[in-house]
Amino acid sequence: MARVMGARLTPRHGRAEAETTRLFLLLLVGALLAAGVTFAALGLNHRHRLSQAHDFTTAERIVDLAGSSDDPAAGLTDGLPDAAGQRLGAPDPSLTHAVAEALKRRGVDGVSVKAFEASAGACGAATDRLRCRILVLRPVNGAPVPVAISLPPAPRPWTLSREAAVLLFAGLAAVLLTGWMASRLAAGPLNRLSQGAVALSHDLDRPPLVEEGAREVREAAAALNAMQTRLKALIEDRTRVLAAVAHDLQTPLTRMRLRVEKIEDETLRAQFVSDLAGMQHLVREGLDLARIETTVEAVTPVDLDALLSAICEDAAEAGQPVAFTQGCNAVVPTRPQALRRCLTNLIDNAVRHGGDAAVSAVRDAHAVRLIVRDHGPGVAPDQLERLFEPFYRLDPSRSRDSGGSGLGLTIARRMAERAGAHLTLGSADGGGLEATVTFPQS
Repeated sequence: MARVMGARLTPRHGRAEAETTRLFLLLLVGALLAAGVTFAALGLNHRHRLSQAHDFTTAERIVDLAGSSDDPAAGLTDGLPDAAGQRLGAPDPSLTHAVAEALKRRGVDGVSVKAFEASAGACGAATDRLRCRILVLRPVNGAPVPVAISLPPAPRPWTLSREAAVLLFAGLAAVLLTGWMASRLAAGPLNRLSQGAVALSHDLDRPPLVEEGAREVREAAAALNAMQTRLKALIEDRTRVLAAVAHDLQTPLTRMRLRVEKIEDETLRAQFVSDLAGMQHLVREGLDLARIETTVEAVTPVDLDALLSAICEDAAEAGQPVAFTQGCNAVVPTRPQALRRCLTNLIDNAVRHGGDAAVSAVRDAHAVRLIVRDHGPGVAPDQLERLFEPFYRLDPSRSRDSGGSGLGLTIARRMAERAGAHLTLGSADGGGLEATVTFPQS
């Protein structure tokens, strides 16, 4: 159960920091968007007011010209350049409205004015910065007369003074600081919860999680603490039951072994002895599998070359065809007894089913890999992962006739995970099976 939890909960390196960064970026983008929308709204409003002020000033100038004589149209044509023959652009309703209101305020009648956009050349302007408009005068009893008028440059709402720019950058700095602090404050308890859950999947005896942060985070931490207590109780109960069963089986098995020795037929006696040895081995393996989750071992730095060399020498002294072919001069933090048990099981499996075992260690920038390779018949790729299932065997090369309980690779993978590594199986170049224990490097 804990193995499954570990597989699902183990994050990639730096995932907690990435979550904090994403939350910070989300807050930052939201704050910047809000500031940008506010700045744009203020700028557009400022531009509108500037435009209205310019139109008002222009309208007052036009009304002054219109009121300078008894004939308003004549006053305008005398005071403004003639624009006959000039191309009219789009209507300018803002200026038209401003002039109409100014004429109404001054009580000037006898003429109406409509404004249109025009090119700068219509006003004879020396620079393109000036805005040119054509006013079409419509006297009460006369033909329309176009005249040109130059307006001040268009307002620039985005221009900032030095003081305004300083305030803007100070506000952005405050947004950055508060966004980062808020993201750290919000994501901190969640990151600690995630890290605690991952640690819990590897060590059920770790201290309970601190219940802090938002209500949802506190409730999740409390649920994980309750789950930890429940899992420990279930695993301890299971281990006690299996230990009791294993202990109770030892007595009848030993008694049967003594009685089998009295069988006179040597062939039959040998068969019984072999079966009883297999039963005892199965009982021990099952008990070892149950004890994995409750075994506590500290993590210490281990010289992998020295460990592999010692394991291979012990196997060779026991008569197994095992050779240590290559080292990598790597020292990794791990649980040495768990790693030793994992490698021993892999070597025993390679010798039993492949005839020999070649052990090596390689290292690159991303990982340290311990490889146990045999030269046996190999395994079909679609069957490799199933070999880690308890009591699963392949026929005919890995049948009961070749020995084993069907738990060796299952225990090896559990032990590899306890050691902080990952165990995989693959087909070796040139035939045979290759078991790889991988320690990721940060």
